[in-house]
Amino acid sequence: MISKMKNEGIIVKTIPYKETSKIVYLYTNEGFKSVKAIGAKKSKNSSFGFGEIGNIVSFIASDSSFPTISEYEIIYSSYKLTEDFNSIMALGKIIELLNYIPEDSIHYRIYPFIKDIIMNIDKNPLKALTIYLIKMTYNFGVSPKLDSCIICGNNNIIDFDVRLGGAICNNHSNNDNYLLKLMVEYYKEKKKIEEYNDYDFKKALEYLNEYYLIHTNIDLKIRW
Repeated sequence: MISKMKNEGIIVKTIPYKETSKIVYLYTNEGFKSVKAIGAKKSKNSSFGFGEIGNIVSFIASDSSFPTISEYEIIYSSYKLTEDFNSIMALGKIIELLNYIPEDSIHYRIYPFIKDIIMNIDKNPLKALTIYLIKMTYNFGVSPKLDSCIICGNNNIIDFDVRLGGAICNNHSNNDNYLLKLMVEYYKEKKKIEEYNDYDFKKALEYLNEYYLIHTNIDLKIRW
């Protein structure tokens, strides 16, 4: 008798497998997993709904080197986002960035955070994406310096320099502290999504797009 295991994950990619099936790639609290969904390309098959990108699912699969799902349940359906452009774009960027996560990351800590972000996208998609991008920097080896000026060490910080990747003091900035406030609150403080302050998220995402390109070499191609 073949043993089976239960798991949970976010569907990040699918590829065709034979004539009627799919190979489904998921991000889980153990990292990436791939499973076969037999008959998933047939609308009348019981596994048809398993292959929707962005869905969060629990599933039971055979315990083998190339497991096959036998049961699944949709915890969260991304279908609810299809009528809102910003929600679809935010989900797409979240899923896209998942593909860059290093294999040696602490997945059991990352997964619950991403799950919560996805399940709250529809409330404020740009805010959810902003929180996600700021908090995920650590996983790509980037830790913004926020306690003192990255140029001179002065503690009287008033701004955040995207190119330098850290806070700067009043001697090196002529700007306001908009981005610094956002980075300090979102990077350091641990709150539920609805407890974070609101900002100009389109402006914030422009900064973050540049930040990722410079410091992680990942071009998010965020355009709103």
